[in-house]
Amino acid sequence: MLEQLGEKEDFEAELNRRSYRHEEFTLHVERDGRFGSRAGWNPRYEVQVEHAPTQTVRSYAGGTRQDWIARFAKDLRNGLYGEPRVPRSPPAAMRKGHRRA
Repeated sequence: MLEQLGEKEDFEAELNRRSYRHEEFTLHVERDGRFGSRAGWNPRYEVQVEHAPTQTVRSYAGGTRQDWIARFAKDLRNGLYGEPRVPRSPPAAMRKGHRRA
């Protein structure tokens, strides 16, 4: 479902933007059975995000007018999922071809 809506890519973009490792996160998506139409289409769902290193689990409401990605990004910025564990690039002076004297 998230792939169809483009939200998985948005989720991964937030992880990249904040330097978090994708493999540390697991997503679980469930349709919200309380809401539905006669045609059977239910635009509401819940996204559960699990972060293995911190054992943090948080649920976000998804669907029409529910920007769960923005709420997830805010939680990342506020440190709910700890600090990123991706090593930062070394300074330019330390990269190959740039040696210190």
